[in-house]
Amino acid sequence: MDDRTDDIMLKRIMKLLDFNRDGKIDTLDMKKAVFRYEWIIVTGLLLTIIPMGNVLGYTSIDSDFFWALAGLCLTVEGVIELYYEQKHWDKVKGKR
Repeated sequence: MDDRTDDIMLKRIMKLLDFNRDGKIDTLDMKKAVFRYEWIIVTGLLLTIIPMGNVLGYTSIDSDFFWALAGLCLTVEGVIELYYEQKHWDKVKGKR
């Protein structure tokens, strides 16, 4: 690859990582990436699909793994909800 192709690919990667579209990648971008409701959907789908694989005989995963996955799902949901609740109250109190 030549330098021009490298620059184009780097710009595309930077654009993908700039979640809040402010032109720079910082901690706000990472917060926006981590605290997303899509994580609740992904973990919920995993908690549905993986046990169904067990039921249908495709896998033979121990049930303790599913309880750990359920705990992870609840933790992810709780953290995301707490983050957005705190953000809401900060906005109501005029901190932001």
